[in-house]
Amino acid sequence: MGTRRLTADDYMDSGAETGESDCSPMSSIGSQLSLEGSQDPFLVVIHLITNPGCSDILHNTIHKLLQWVTPDWPLFCAAERASPLQCKKSYPSVFIQPALAVIIFLQEKYGDKRILQLHDYLLHPPWQYHHTEHFTGKILPYMPCTQDFFSLADGMPLWAIRQMHYGKEIIRYTIYCSFDHFEDMVALYKVILAHKVSYSKSDFCYFTLYSTSNTDLQLSFKKLPKDMFPTPTESTILEFRVQELAQVVAMLPKPCSPISDIRWQTEDYDGNKILLQVKWCSYVCDLNLNSLKLYCIIAADNTNVFIGVLH
Repeated sequence: MGTRRLTADDYMDSGAETGESDCSPMSSIGSQLSLEGSQDPFLVVIHLITNPGCSDILHNTIHKLLQWVTPDWPLFCAAERASPLQCKKSYPSVFIQPALAVIIFLQEKYGDKRILQLHDYLLHPPWQYHHTEHFTGKILPYMPCTQDFFSLADGMPLWAIRQMHYGKEIIRYTIYCSFDHFEDMVALYKVILAHKVSYSKSDFCYFTLYSTSNTDLQLSFKKLPKDMFPTPTESTILEFRVQELAQVVAMLPKPCSPISDIRWQTEDYDGNKILLQVKWCSYVCDLNLNSLKLYCIIAADNTNVFIGVLH
């Protein structure tokens, strides 16, 4: 779709430095994981919404990608619309910054071949090349292919592979924030997550959501320049488990409405739709997402936690 030129500081937040784990010299928090109480692999789940009949393809495509990192927690939930989404007219000369990206950081100590094979996988359908980030300034050397972003469809998150020099491997959800809303977005999600920030600087931060001895799951926030605006990914919804709904509602910039006995839907400051699961319960339960048919939760070990079918 295009090329975006970055400064060295920008590229750090794409993985050149902040991709490293707790032993990174750039981390101001060190090994502090900010995980209050027991860890919850369902704290954040991404719902990917497809056209009818496409959930199997989505499941298999993402599984082949995630098996390279092999975390043992569920990450995504595939859902099908009741009717196909109409394709919107595209403008090739206009750069569109989707509000959400999934970035996978792979250790270079396991060899370049692994990273190159995974990048080659992203070059083939149904994956679509989106853009390449070019950078200027002095940073650590990285393979050129690890600056590419890909997508599965309009309204879906961007996906990228990043090379790491040291630290744990990472799966990072990145929410791109408008310049004016960055501080409010971080404050809002801090309350939703009930976590402390693991790493922070003026235009970037991340929370550690779940951690094992080899892999971290993170949610990060990146402030965009004044002349760039994130586009909400309309085929993607983030769901969060919250302990205190009243405290979260007080922070919300938009109305919060129930869609089931335990789930509420709202939007953040940039218009991203989010779901709030308001009590701890088994994840095998009904979920009514505007007549969507839920399919399964996708884990990297190909474990499908069936949720149910809604008509």
